[in-house]
Formats: sequence, structure tokens, C-alpha cells
Amino acid sequence: MSEINFDDDLRYVKAKIGLETGKIKSLEELFKIIPITHVARKLKLNTVRFQAKIKDPSTFRVSELQAFAKLINVEFLTFIAFIYPPPVEPGKN
Repeated sequence: MSEINFDDDLRYVKAKIGLETGKIKSLEELFKIIPITHVARKLKLNTVRFQAKIKDPSTFRVSELQAFAKLINVEFLTFIAFIYPPPVEPGKN
């Protein structure tokens, strides 16, 4: 994974803040800020395969999730909670 210069790419800063504050609630929202192809390239993953993993996050390897969290510069557990949110109980919204 290549290093990101956060001064050059404020998209990562915006994504980090959005994830940490809870303003970004889905991967779709995240990919509106940072294009999916850009993230896949930075993680050195095939774009089609990466898109399949996004549709079914259970197919991500832990190392891929760690690299993704590091790319956005958020704590790993924060990122895991974002990727795998707790189930919502019926009747509670």
C-alpha cells in the first residue's frame, strides 16, 4: 500500500472525520468521497473483486480491513464497527 500525503488529498481527511463522527453511515457514502477505484488501487486489489467484497463484507480478509482502515487513518476497531454494524432489533429505529 502506498503512503498517502493527507495534505495533498483532503478526501481522506473528510472520510476520516465522517467515519469518526458518524456522519458517514455506509460504504456508499464513503465511496462518494473517495472513489471505489481509487481505494482498490491504493489497496492493490482488483476493482471488480473489491466491489464484490463490498457487497459481501464477510469476504474481506482481516489484513485487507486493516489496510483499508490505515488508508483512511482510522482506528481498526472503529472501522470494523462501521463495516459490520450491530444488527438493529425489530421495532427499534
